[in-house]
Amino acid sequence: MLRSEAAPRLSAPDLLQIAQAPDWDQLRARSQRMLAQLGICDFMLKMDVTGANGAAQVQMFGTLPGATLQLFAQPTDDKTDPIQQHLARSCLPLSWQVEQLCLLHGGHIYPLLKTMGITQGISLALHTRQSVNRLDFYSNAAPSAALPAGAQADALLLGLYLQESAESLWRKATPNQETLLSARELECLRWSADGKTSSEIGLILGISQRTVYFHMKNVAMKLGVYSTRHAISRAVMMGIIKPNN
Repeated sequence: MLRSEAAPRLSAPDLLQIAQAPDWDQLRARSQRMLAQLGICDFMLKMDVTGANGAAQVQMFGTLPGATLQLFAQPTDDKTDPIQQHLARSCLPLSWQVEQLCLLHGGHIYPLLKTMGITQGISLALHTRQSVNRLDFYSNAAPSAALPAGAQADALLLGLYLQESAESLWRKATPNQETLLSARELECLRWSADGKTSSEIGLILGISQRTVYFHMKNVAMKLGVYSTRHAISRAVMMGIIKPNN
């Protein structure tokens, strides 16, 4: 049953429990319990992280079965997935119906969610210094019964705490793999090193030229330089990209 708008909102102690989760199991259990209060049955967090040596990693986390999570662990450049394409262009959350996605996307992920009883969801992109994350919330309510606006707002707030805690747990588990550049920053850097302009990079990645500027500015700041040319040189010296990239 969906939570009514008059029901209590998530409290500061609730969110603190998420932020202070000591391990993955506790984070999963606490998140699932709080999301259930909002009418959300499951969640999925995909973290695309890039180590200081440029090696890419994917960390999957959530309440979906392991085999289903692995289907989401595919490269993020799937141009047939309308959700992924939206998240590549915008940080705004996207509400969707699973029936629509089954018609629009030719893969196996959304039909599989449908067989699990999932009818709708909310997806958002969370870009941090450490990673580029996709976070999905799923509901098994009737398609006509959309999540109330208050429940959606609470879920998005909880999601920010969830991904921050997940990132912290990842850093503790892999102390020697501290990320320097996000996956998107590394993509922009590699294309720039290949001689592409910011406009061309935007077209390739499906993002705006302004967003490319933003990512390259962050790259320069993280590498301690002041221009794209110097960022490329420094990245080559650090082994983040290869000289022929």
